[in-house]
Amino acid sequence: MINTSYVVIIDDTSEVFELVKKLFVSEKNIKFIQTSSKKEKVKNALQERPDLIIVNSDDLEIDVLKLCEQLRKNDDNDIIPIIVVGENREADYRLKILRKEVEYYIPKPLHEGFFYYTVKNISRLISSNRCISALTGLPGNIQIESELKRRIASKKTYAVLYTDLDNFKAYNDKYGFMNGDEVIKFTSNIIQECIQDYGKQGDFLGHVGGDDFVAILDYENASKIGRAITKKFDEGITQYYSVEDIQRNGIKIANRKGKLEKFPLMSITVAMVSNRYRKYNSTLEIGEEGASVKKKGKTIKGSTFLENRRKTPIKH
Repeated sequence: MINTSYVVIIDDTSEVFELVKKLFVSEKNIKFIQTSSKKEKVKNALQERPDLIIVNSDDLEIDVLKLCEQLRKNDDNDIIPIIVVGENREADYRLKILRKEVEYYIPKPLHEGFFYYTVKNISRLISSNRCISALTGLPGNIQIESELKRRIASKKTYAVLYTDLDNFKAYNDKYGFMNGDEVIKFTSNIIQECIQDYGKQGDFLGHVGGDDFVAILDYENASKIGRAITKKFDEGITQYYSVEDIQRNGIKIANRKGKLEKFPLMSITVAMVSNRYRKYNSTLEIGEEGASVKKKGKTIKGSTFLENRRKTPIKH
């Protein structure tokens, strides 16, 4: 699924982890990651940049109050909701937990329906409150940055596709921004379709703004997805042109000097960068490489898929 939600479960007994595996067996867009309460284990699990943290306070190797303090001290966890579950039902104890900036305390024994819908509804609320594009409903720059950081920290092989429309401004000038918005939605839809057709669970798609999209994918199928995007785009883009413009294979609009200038029909450039051939230490490095590959791709006529392939892959 695209744009998977990640939930980290800190549980030294595996009790809660086993419960969520049972309750969420059909929820393909939520990934649960279990860790013990050992400091290094928690640190490694949080590199997945979770959307929610669940703590089983029973039988922890660390005091739960201290653990919650440590979680909140890390700025990267500042806006991540935390649920603590435990057998202690005393009001004073629950108040101490909430004072550590924990959003919810759920006492045991856990009611399966209550626990399921609490986790599910919080995940839904997080998704709806993200900085998403009003036009496409896709995550924006904050989530793109967060997902890139998560991939860098994972040490796994990944790929990033940067997509950009060619001659989009000329189209907007002739057909107007409302038709331009329809083209952007069309582009969003075909990218999502290609990821659904050829991608894996955990693949991510974000909308930078305008006609720019960023897909962060498992490396294995990224090239296939990139080529499928260019093919689907070319197959469908003519529906947004008049018959006359299709026949002349372009549009004519006045340039700044008032003279008619011909522009080709829109095409799409898909630039792919991956850590298979180069190690990236920051999102800035990835962005710079993506911009360089995309610039080369836009010099090629028509829809283009271009990869920053090097001769020798690196080991991760």
